[in-house]
Amino acid sequence: MSSQFNCQWGELDREGSKINIQEEIYTVSEINEALRQNLESEFPSVNIIGEIANFKAHSSGHFYFTLRDERSLIRAVLFRNYVKNLSFGPDDGMMVYAQGRITHFSPQGMTELITYYMEPAGRGELELKMRRLLEKFEREGLLDPEKKRPIPEYPERIAIITSATGSVIKDITDTLGRRWPVAELIHIHTDVQGSGAVKSVSEAFDKLNDMENIDLVILARGGGSIEDLWTFNTEAVAISVANSKYPVITGIGHETDTTVADYVSDLRAATPTAAAELSVPSIQDVANSIDTRMEQLRKGCLRESRRRIQLVEYLLSSNVFPAVIYKLERSGLMLDDKIERLAQWWPWHRREKTDDISKGIQSIERSIDNKNGYLRKRLGGLAEALFARNPKVFVKTSLETLKNYLYLIRANTERGLNYSIKELDGKIRALNTLNPGNVLKRGYAICTKSNSNEIIKSVTAVNEGESVLVYLYRGGIECEVKGKRGESKWLKNH
Repeated sequence: MSSQFNCQWGELDREGSKINIQEEIYTVSEINEALRQNLESEFPSVNIIGEIANFKAHSSGHFYFTLRDERSLIRAVLFRNYVKNLSFGPDDGMMVYAQGRITHFSPQGMTELITYYMEPAGRGELELKMRRLLEKFEREGLLDPEKKRPIPEYPERIAIITSATGSVIKDITDTLGRRWPVAELIHIHTDVQGSGAVKSVSEAFDKLNDMENIDLVILARGGGSIEDLWTFNTEAVAISVANSKYPVITGIGHETDTTVADYVSDLRAATPTAAAELSVPSIQDVANSIDTRMEQLRKGCLRESRRRIQLVEYLLSSNVFPAVIYKLERSGLMLDDKIERLAQWWPWHRREKTDDISKGIQSIERSIDNKNGYLRKRLGGLAEALFARNPKVFVKTSLETLKNYLYLIRANTERGLNYSIKELDGKIRALNTLNPGNVLKRGYAICTKSNSNEIIKSVTAVNEGESVLVYLYRGGIECEVKGKRGESKWLKNH
């Protein structure tokens, strides 16, 4: 640093205690100069990719603009001696490669890119979003010219959707008041910029759609950068414009600015003031047109009147007029004769129709009497048949039949039960006969090997010294085979 000075620093620190130390104090210019030197030494030449925004071609020949990405931006300048080397015309929304050096502009405390060279790298992200949204709307038919509604020629009630602050609302109302003062203006305030602008514009159209007898809507906003106008490039705002209950004229930004809302509106104007001019006719032009047509009508009526007068004069002076009078008199006589004949015919016709009606009534009465007699006979026959089918008789007969069925069921059930009991007793006796326990009870035994449940049926199944189990009627005995005997020998000794 080229200069610095010391001072006593005696304020409270962050913990609230008194401190008294020497601190170095720098001027703003010294800090800015230090930043410039460090940046220029650290970044003597850099290549940056970014999207151009806020582009301005100055009258001096220099190009001023901003390079940005989705999170941040840096200001840049391309001096006129490098402009002639460009192979394209820079514009907002372009993605470019820029080569230059980083510096710090002290008077404004701003970091800048001093650009030496620049070439296109494709359109910017915002423009890409806008183009994709327009392609989507085109597929959905929202950009179809046939869907554009006609603008009323002489609107009576005009709704204006724009900010209540700024010059736009004043310019529109002044233009409408000058051109078409007979219209009623309804202003619906909305935010046209910022984080809440999209929701604000959508709510303004919701309020508009709840209104009645609106002839036309003007959606307007003053000029600005592409970021300032981005509210009108969002899908929500474009859908609100397309779904408007009434025709919409958009006047957004300057003449070179075109937003998605302009594409879906019914008519796009270059500026808010141009939107006001397109929305209404000039009252002076309308008055002049009315005067011209009134004069044409007056002259036409005068010519037609003269022609008719000449025709009447001709008829009065010719033989045609007496002939017309003769035909009128003859027609009058014929009409009187027809009226007299009608007066004579009507009483006779009325009597004839009255007799016909009386005969018809008598015929209807006879038909009703015959029908009543038939229905009475029919009802008597149905009553006799119903009596014959008296439920009491039917129930009594059914009870007798039911008793017989119950007797038969009881007899068959008892007979079947006795037979089943006898059959069960026989099977029980057979089971008892086959019960091994009854055989053991008579003194017999069952022998098995000790190491298994295999029943020993022959002496050949065991060996001497082998252990066997002998099951008796009550309990069992574990034995050891001392010896074996054949069948005949065993029976002889026992």
